Amino acid sequence: MRKLLLLILLGCIGFCSLAFALGSDEPLPADEAFQLAAELRDAKTVSLSWHIADGYYLYKQKFKFVTRTPGVDIEQVGFPAGQIKQDEVLGAVEIYRERLELTLPLRHSQQKPDSLALEVTYQGCADSGFCYMPIKKVLTFALDD
Repeated sequence: MRKLLLLILLGCIGFCSLAFALGSDEPLPADEAFQLAAELRDAKTVSLSWHIADGYYLYKQKFKFVTRTPGVDIEQVGFPAGQIKQDEVLGAVEIYRERLELTLPLRHSQQKPDSLALEVTYQGCADSGFCYMPIKKVLTFALDD
């Protein structure tokens, strides 16, 4: 009787473990969860857009933009209104889901360079609770006449 009970218990544990493993989703790779596209509109404007996968979001406060090109500065970036989320660690935070589009106005304090290197940092999470480390991308653009 004990052997039968033990066998049933082990079978249930194995089945529950399998069901849990099949039901738990691995988080998407960062580049799939947050697909970044960038376009140089002109020498003074860069457009950035993110396609954010379902069940994922980006934190507004975690964005950072830095030029690596001397003589080029980023002026004030205007963010659209996001959603307010009550985060267990950070409290009330503004987030973006689905799609985010930003325009980065550039100011040249010297003669226009031949190229632009832009460092973009952002961070997000999955609704499942998995959060990514900050994601840093360096984008380069040729500044043709």
